[in-house]
Amino acid sequence: MVAESTNPQSLHSRVVWWTKLILPVVALGLLSTLFLLARTVDPDNALPIADVDVTERAREQQLTAPRFAGVSANGTTFALSATRAKPDAADPRRMTAEDIRLTLTMPEGGDTTVRAGLGEVDTGSRDIALAGDIRIETPDGFALRTERLQGSLGQMMITAPGEIIGIGPLGKIRAGAMQIGESPEGDRGLLFTGGVELLYLPPG
Repeated sequence: MVAESTNPQSLHSRVVWWTKLILPVVALGLLSTLFLLARTVDPDNALPIADVDVTERAREQQLTAPRFAGVSANGTTFALSATRAKPDAADPRRMTAEDIRLTLTMPEGGDTTVRAGLGEVDTGSRDIALAGDIRIETPDGFALRTERLQGSLGQMMITAPGEIIGIGPLGKIRAGAMQIGESPEGDRGLLFTGGVELLYLPPG
């Protein structure tokens, strides 16, 4: 009986053959495992941007540089503008505005300018309510300041219910309240009430 001798070259060839067969199978298995793990979604790891309340975003709509203009019952032209405004969700005609500028132009000429930091405007009823450091300048020389203004642009009757301070044609003025209005007869102007104090300053 003749014993078969082991051929090193033949053994090496078998190892290489088995390696070529096994390695691709192992690699395919690893790729399949990675693919399955990648498709697993953890809701707790969702991006924060995905948590968006669409209804809330819709309520936060803003208008940039809105403008509202018209004419009062007795002919005073008004133009109201703001840096931005946020319409009311229930009634878009009502809005909260910032950096407001209101210009009143009388039929006989001359502009009265009102500036306010904040305000509420109703474009349907033409009512306004302004607040903050309000500044009023008139064509006849008044430069006034107050904290609140409220009233109607349609009827052109606007009231400052609090203290008014400033300078007029005759000097420094202080009053407990004031009205900017027009009468049915066509009279227009400022009416100071609530204890008016005037410090006369001679011209020059």
